[in-house]
Amino acid sequence: MAVVTKVNPTIDSTRGRAFLGKTIDKYTVDIVAAVDLSSANMGPGGAFQAIISAMSRITTIVGVSALRTNGSGAGRMFDVMIEGEFGTDTYDGTNSETLAAHLEDEVQGLGTVNSVNLGSATVTRATGYPLFANAQ
Repeated sequence: MAVVTKVNPTIDSTRGRAFLGKTIDKYTVDIVAAVDLSSANMGPGGAFQAIISAMSRITTIVGVSALRTNGSGAGRMFDVMIEGEFGTDTYDGTNSETLAAHLEDEVQGLGTVNSVNLGSATVTRATGYPLFANAQ
């Protein structure tokens, strides 16, 4: 009887993403404003959903963390895990920028959603976790 030796996929212990079969990157969204994101802002028509919708028009979201404070009590944060590895590009069609900068522009551009001002929100790329594209 013929024997087939499986050779792929090979798990690279230095880059956990090989185990997933996908490249994952994480971006942290900080709403900055000290707001209570009650159920009215977590559901349809709320600020949280508006942010997720805006980001999903640009990226493929594979996970979203729980909402948490930003440590100083001056904002609310959550993480968005997206599929892919993104460098600097002209995402808006005009100027060269990082994906984090472009996502931040998109979130801030939402303005005030259901009484939550997103004009000062920040989006930063997370680093260092072995599953993320930039953890080399």
